[in-house]
Amino acid sequence: MGLGLGIALSCDIRIASDQARMAETFVRRGLIPADGSCWQLPRMIGLGNTLLMQYTGDVMDASEAMRLGIISKVTPHETLMATTMELAERLASGATYSMAMTKRLVQRSLNEGFGESMRLAALAQDIARRTDDHREGVSAFVEKHKPRFTGR
Repeated sequence: MGLGLGIALSCDIRIASDQARMAETFVRRGLIPADGSCWQLPRMIGLGNTLLMQYTGDVMDASEAMRLGIISKVTPHETLMATTMELAERLASGATYSMAMTKRLVQRSLNEGFGESMRLAALAQDIARRTDDHREGVSAFVEKHKPRFTGR
């Protein structure tokens, strides 16, 4: 249960079944969370919530994980795979180059001030404006058709 949560925390987006249960159970075995969650969780849910989870090893349900921000979406158990695949297909057909740049900008901005984040965003936007995906996005908007992004 503990390592499974650690693996899930490595994902950009986490969708869980309404039957999901998760915990940081390492302390119950006399261990420490050596799965990256000591770095990931405080950035996601704050220091106090992280330490509470890691000191107690208490199990939480999907609604509590959603409230804390550990998961992005809760879906009925029966539709978990369909919901997840629908989102994966939607993202895969999107402007993946700009998504990658956005991810990099968000990660860098965690350790930067607002002004530096805005400077980095302006640089990234200049690059994004020169991509085939941007040209396709504008063309699709003007011509009222679904964009066909290529990731370039």
